[in-house]
This record gives sequence, C-alpha cells and structure tokens, in this order.
Amino acid sequence: MNPQWEKCLELLHGKVSDSVFNDLFSKLTLSSVSEHYCIVVIPQGKDPKAILPYKGLLELSWQEASGSHADFDFQRNASIIPNATPPRDIGKEIKLSKEFSFENFIVGDKSKLAFSAAFAVAENPSENKFNPLFIYGASGLGKTHLLQAIGNFILEGDSGKRVRYIPANDFQREYTESIRNGNTNEWSSFYRNEVDVLLIDDIQNWSGSTETQNEFFHIFNTLHQAGKQIVLTSDAPAAEVKSLSDRLVSRFSSGLTVDIQPPSLETREAILRKKAANSQLEISDDVFAYLAENIEGSVRPLDAVIVRLTMQSTMLKQDIDINLARKVVADIIPNIKRRVGMETVIHAVSQFFEVPEDKLLETGRGTKEVAHARQVAMYLMKSLTTLSLKSVGMRFGNRDHSTVVHAIKTIEKEMQEDPAFSRTIETLKSNIH
Repeated sequence: MNPQWEKCLELLHGKVSDSVFNDLFSKLTLSSVSEHYCIVVIPQGKDPKAILPYKGLLELSWQEASGSHADFDFQRNASIIPNATPPRDIGKEIKLSKEFSFENFIVGDKSKLAFSAAFAVAENPSENKFNPLFIYGASGLGKTHLLQAIGNFILEGDSGKRVRYIPANDFQREYTESIRNGNTNEWSSFYRNEVDVLLIDDIQNWSGSTETQNEFFHIFNTLHQAGKQIVLTSDAPAAEVKSLSDRLVSRFSSGLTVDIQPPSLETREAILRKKAANSQLEISDDVFAYLAENIEGSVRPLDAVIVRLTMQSTMLKQDIDINLARKVVADIIPNIKRRVGMETVIHAVSQFFEVPEDKLLETGRGTKEVAHARQVAMYLMKSLTTLSLKSVGMRFGNRDHSTVVHAIKTIEKEMQEDPAFSRTIETLKSNIH
C-alpha cells in the first residue's frame, strides 16, 4: 500500500467516527496518483453518494499526509463517479466577469442577430435549435461580452447549472498538461460529464492543432448528444478558420452561425454615451460626434478614449472639449488619419495581395487582380489619410479623381455584400500604422 495513502487513512480515521470509517473508508484502495489528482476505487456494494460528503475531509487528510493538495475522484466498475469539481491539474476555473451582461451590451444593427441568438440560448440552454451557437467577428466587437453574458445570465437563473467558460488557448493548454500528467481520460471525463453549458472563446487559435481538435471532436459529440449547450466564438466562420478539420467545421456549422460586424456611426456614439454616463462624464454633443466619427472598427478604442478622458477630467482637472478630444484620439488610435503615409498604404497592399508596387502605380489597368488591389489601396488611402482624391489619383498613374471615387464605391459595395472580404479589409487596416 502507498505509505502516503496509509497515513492519509490514519489521519482521516481521527476525523470521523469508527463506524463511519469502518463502513466507508477502511476498504478503499488508491488506484492512481498524479501531482494533484487521485483516483480511489470503491468496493462493490458501497454507495458512492455516501462517500462524497466526506470528500473534503479525505482531501484534507491527503494534504496533511503528502504535503500537497490533490482532488479525489471515485471509481467503481471502471467508471468515474461524477463530482462537480474538476481536478486542479486539469485547470483552475476561469471566472466570468460580472461586467459582461446583456443589460450593458449596446445593440446595433450589426450586432442585433448575435445578441438575440445569445439571449435565446441564455434563456433556454439546450432547449432550442441554436446548438451549437457559433458567433464570429473581428477582435474587439463584443464576442467575449456575449459569451460571458450567456454564462452570467444562466447562473443567475440557476446557480446549480454547471457552466464552463474557457478561452481556446487555455483549453489547449489543459489538454497538453493532461497528457504530461497522464490524466487525459480524467480531464476528458470532466468535460463530458461535469459540464451543462460549455463556452469556448476564440477557437481559431486551434488552427493546426490536430490533437486538440481530435479530442474536442469527441467531447463535442458527447455533450451535443446529451443535449448540453455549446457556444463557440471565432474571428471567422468555421469554414474559413485555417486548418480546422472538416468534421469540426461540419459540427460547428450544424447549429446557428451569427456574426458581429464593426458598429455603425450611430452605434459607436451610443456606446460612447453609455460609457461616459457610467463614468459620470459630462461630454458635449459635438465631442461625442467627433469621437464616434474618428474611432472606427473595434469597440476597444471606445473604452480607451473614455478612460483617458476620465483621467484628464478628474485627475488633471481639464474640461472635455473638442481640442482635448482630438489630442486623446491622436494618442490612442494607431492608424488615425494623418498618421499613415501614402507609401505605407501602397507597401502594405502590395505585400498583402502579392502585387508588385510598380504594377499598382502603373498607368494601365493591368490584370483583374492588380486592378482590384489598386482599388483597395485607394479605398484605404481615403479611410486612413487626409489626402484629397486628386492627390490619390495622381499617385496611381495620374488617374482622375472620378476613378478614385469609383474605386472607393466598388470596395465599399463589396464589403457590404461579402463579410469575408470586409474582414479582410479590417485586418489590413489594423496592420497599417
């Protein structure tokens, strides 16, 4: 017998009555031990439910005997008897942030469907057709907010629900650690048996990780067949996630897929007004209008600008006027107009679309690919700089400003009609600075 186990039972005996010890613990055997996890085999005829109330005392006795804490699971007939606590070497619980609720999510035209789907899932997890729910969109648009809002809402209504929120990177790390610690079966068993609602953030981070994808495939199937709710987020639809296995693409696409797009001007202003009110900031309408117009794309810079204005207003005792707003925006936004040069845009587009710079700038139209890349470059110059349309046209083979206008409208239309292309442009924008 393991000497630490012998000592553990001796210490436990001192914490319970003789009758309880002899009835429940005297014939337990230690099946396996890892750094922070132990499996104990219960003899036939014993009711595991009678042992579970003493689990904490058993773990305390083990800690006293071995000098380290371990979580215990109980096994009978080669099957793990569920308990609601994951082994610590499987990974610590990742707390949901109370800041993420449905109440403080500003719903705009480009996030309405995602919000409605998330709320429907939160109201009736596993009792609707939205399983899995797959939410995608660029970084900073509110995917994590909605994901955690689902978890918070469910727990507020039923604290007994076993909700597991975890970023994809942490899930992959847990799996790797379970391999190293030799407890992969126990780790997988926890997800299969001890989770009612599984919320996984940023699954695009599994790109190319074949083993993690294979393991999750089986976990997904078990949960889905048991009617457990699954919600996933990504920066792109499942079919567009690089190196995601076909069978996971099929599973992820079998429920409801919704996207979140960058907020409109009106939504950005509504977000700013909400955040300013929460920070008790007095901001004039013209400043709100300036901020909303000049902070595009992600919601995160909206948070940053309010934080900076709060600091300036309270700590430095400055009035929030249009001049302060301009200064704060210039400090926060890396790709704000005036700070991006024409040559920077040309070089970035050339690299991204693999089109030589001289081809972009030549007077002839060139191939379809070259013409399209040139139109993107013109659009980005209009978006990221204060150059006149005439100046942009002159740089591209002395083209007329009407040609530039046509290019900009063409790209804007394509972005509206093709979400994948819109995400491509947003990615390109974020990389130009």
